[in-house]
Amino acid sequence: MDANPADTSTASVEALHLTVAGRVQGVGFRPFIYRLANSHQLQGWVRNCTGQVEIHIQGEHQALYAFTRRLFQHAPPLSRPVLDHCEPATVDDLDHFTIRESAATGAANIHVPPDLFTCNDCLAELDNPRDRRYRYPFINCTQCGPRYTLIRGMPYDRPATTMAAFELCADCRREYTDPGDRRFHAEPVACPACGPALEFTAPGMEPVTDNNAALMACVAALQAGNIVAIKGIGGYHLMCDAHN
Repeated sequence: MDANPADTSTASVEALHLTVAGRVQGVGFRPFIYRLANSHQLQGWVRNCTGQVEIHIQGEHQALYAFTRRLFQHAPPLSRPVLDHCEPATVDDLDHFTIRESAATGAANIHVPPDLFTCNDCLAELDNPRDRRYRYPFINCTQCGPRYTLIRGMPYDRPATTMAAFELCADCRREYTDPGDRRFHAEPVACPACGPALEFTAPGMEPVTDNNAALMACVAALQAGNIVAIKGIGGYHLMCDAHN
């Protein structure tokens, strides 16, 4: 009769400290871990390090087992996680799971995330006149968009990319902080209200800075038989009408 329910609950809690290497940055891996931990009612934290992801996870034994198994079996399709280290850890006084600020520590074996082709979900938004990212050329989410060509340093976080200059608007910040949104912790997230915009320039005319107007000016130049230099995310390419 000396023991109480609180003592029994505390005694049943275990903790693990994991480091996961491989392709785990820029592919939605931390949001995936966040959701997985919450689905098993586990506490702890996850953060990016220089070449890997670090996880402290705690809870009941069976829940921990299910978490570690699904961590690799159900990882995001673009990720390639490799378990680098796993050891028992001290149970901390935690009541929820969080994504912590990144730390500039870790192994030198860095997997820089590549640029990713636009996913079907983003393409659907791009083509939907009712969507706020309709025809927005810099659309992206955790499963697609630029990575490699934006990075200035690691760990991969928005402040370490060229997107650091673009402060998130209220709508983008809501998506970025919503665990149920596919743009949860999508570092390049942007929209016409807060992100980069298209610009069309030509000799003898003022720059056209509106996204749609710049696109139409480019189309008109091509139809007129001109050659247009397109500055993309990773460099330039030349466009012309091959039938002209």
